[in-house]
Amino acid sequence: MSSVKTFHIRGEYKRRKDKIPFGKYVRALNQEDALEQIYNILGSKHKVKRNLIFIDPKDIKEITNPDEIKDPVIKAFATEDDLAIPKRK
Repeated sequence: MSSVKTFHIRGEYKRRKDKIPFGKYVRALNQEDALEQIYNILGSKHKVKRNLIFIDPKDIKEITNPDEIKDPVIKAFATEDDLAIPKRK
């Protein structure tokens, strides 16, 4: 049985002539699923096409220590069994 892992993915996407950096925490079964989630998130929230998103494979990091996670919602999913989702600021 596979367990869900937490990944921190950093990269940049192109908006007009600017390159905008990003860093996102996602929960996925493997690295490919995490990348797919990043493409989905950036495409739906920022209307960025996949060919304008640049992610270096060395900037994909699996998080094993939950204290490294900065996003409170992702941290709650990673650590708590009896889940009460905190509000984002």
